[in-house]
Amino acid sequence: MALTGVSILAGSAVMNLTLIWGSCVVFGNYDISDSSTPSALENNKKPFSLTDYEVTTDDATSYTARITILSMIPFLILQIAKLINSSSGIRVVILISLLVTLVFLFLYCFYQVFQPWIQERRLAYVTKKFVTKNLVTSLLTATGKPDESRIREVFCEIDLNNNASISAAELGALLLGIKLEEAGLRNEDFVKNVLEDFDASGNGRIDEKEFHRGISKWLYDANHPADNNQYDEQPKIFARTAKSEEQQRLLAKKAKQQSQTAENHWFNYFEAAFLLIIGTAVLTLLAQPVIDAVDEFSSAVNIPSFTISFVVIPVAMNYREAMGAIKSARLKTKQSISLTFSEIDNGVFMNNLMGLGIFLFLVYIRNLSWDVFAEVLVILIICTLMGVLTCSSTKFPL
Repeated sequence: MALTGVSILAGSAVMNLTLIWGSCVVFGNYDISDSSTPSALENNKKPFSLTDYEVTTDDATSYTARITILSMIPFLILQIAKLINSSSGIRVVILISLLVTLVFLFLYCFYQVFQPWIQERRLAYVTKKFVTKNLVTSLLTATGKPDESRIREVFCEIDLNNNASISAAELGALLLGIKLEEAGLRNEDFVKNVLEDFDASGNGRIDEKEFHRGISKWLYDANHPADNNQYDEQPKIFARTAKSEEQQRLLAKKAKQQSQTAENHWFNYFEAAFLLIIGTAVLTLLAQPVIDAVDEFSSAVNIPSFTISFVVIPVAMNYREAMGAIKSARLKTKQSISLTFSEIDNGVFMNNLMGLGIFLFLVYIRNLSWDVFAEVLVILIICTLMGVLTCSSTKFPL
């Protein structure tokens, strides 16, 4: 049982940080000898040369890699058990590793609640991809300016009750094309975020002027990814600054409105914590049946259970994520590859701690015998090496 459980955990970590990570480098690389931007290299016909191709990441990617390295501490503690001969001493090591794992899980979830920068980066990415794919061609003129008449038409199409303003329900029609599941965000939460971003007056609705400003900013950011905060040719709607008394009053009103809805956010936090606890409990209950099924399947097909748990199951579990990561990397942009690597590291961190926590809990409660030091060592070495590699460099040649 112990061997099967840790083999699944080790196989998933190795697959994510070797096969999927390497595939992203292969599919996401671009020619560094070309002066054009990565996104424009689709039509490049130069002969292929390994030395001229690489992928680059941003500084934030190294932060998620450091988080992955931190998740190795419980695995490192487990290696101490190999030096102890007494069963009571081994149980103490298991308990310490379990407690450290649970503390890390709590701190990570707590941190992501109040500093959800990984999710915000992914959300910005899928929003930009949606704007580029669906809005840029239809809402920009031939000169690259926002098409005011077309934006007005879109506003009227969304304003179903013709009251010259857009509600949260009506705003959802505009956002149907965004694949929010890629960012781990619920549709209603994203609609609320966009509403707050567009709604400068703070009245809970978006008028035509606010809609034009919000869409124009989306379009500008999509066409100027390297200069989102500085505009060479500012649209007229961005020319004013929030220094007038009226604007200050509106900003204060909006801040007050946001503070009044803080209780709803706390409800969401408790709901997320409850679902996390329920999910962990379900995984714990299903752990034994899954392991039994793996053993029975390996016996039926005459394949070693280690091969099933280390190769077959991780491939089946991570196939969808692998295809999504490769698809994102093929955009050949710094942002896409950075977010892809961040998601891989984030997934490995959660997979390591959740899997190890459940495994150690079952071993400690049932006093099971286990000898999986080799599998634990594989996880420790691979995750540490890949974490250090991603931390120490932002350029990865092919």
